[in-house]
Amino acid sequence: MSGMETIKGKFQGLIDVLMPWEDVEVEEHKDAAAETSQQQAVAKPARAAAQEYKVSGGDSIYVERTEAQEPAPSFRARTQHPQLTVHTTKIPELRVQIYVPENFDQVTDIADNLKSGKAVVVNYERVAVEEQRRICDFVNGACYVVNGCAKRISEQIVLYAPEGVDVAEAMPAALKD
Repeated sequence: MSGMETIKGKFQGLIDVLMPWEDVEVEEHKDAAAETSQQQAVAKPARAAAQEYKVSGGDSIYVERTEAQEPAPSFRARTQHPQLTVHTTKIPELRVQIYVPENFDQVTDIADNLKSGKAVVVNYERVAVEEQRRICDFVNGACYVVNGCAKRISEQIVLYAPEGVDVAEAMPAALKD
C-alpha cells in the first residue's frame, strides 16, 4: 500500500468513526462503488499525467491522474427529507388587567401590561382630578406607542387595548343608563 493510500484509509476510518454511516447511506455507497468498478472495467485505459507536488521538508510527491477519472463520490450521500411546518389552531388568550390607581406611582405597571399585550381597564375613582389627568396622559402615551386604542367606558373608567384587540360598542344605549 502506498503512502497516499494509507493516509486515505486512515482518513476514511476517522470519518467513519466521527460520522457513522446510516443504513441507507451504506447501501447507496455500496451501489455507487459497484457502479464505478463496472465503469472502470469497461472504460478504455486513458492517458496518465503525473504531477509533482512539494511536501513540507523539501520532498516531492508524484500523483498520476487519468483523464477519464470521474469525481469521487461524496463521503455521505444526503437524502432529501421533506420540510415540515407546524400549524397550530390555538387562539391566543386575551388577558385584561384591572387597575384602581391611588397615585401616579402605579402608571409604570399599567404601561408594562400594555407593552406585554394585555388590555387594561383603569378606574380613576380614587384619584384627584389633577392626578387623574397625569395618569391618563401617561397611559394614553403608552397606548399610542403600542399602536393601541383607548375607549371610555364611563366618566371614571377607561379601557386601554393594545394593537390586535378590537373593541366594539355592542350596546351604546345600555351605557347611558
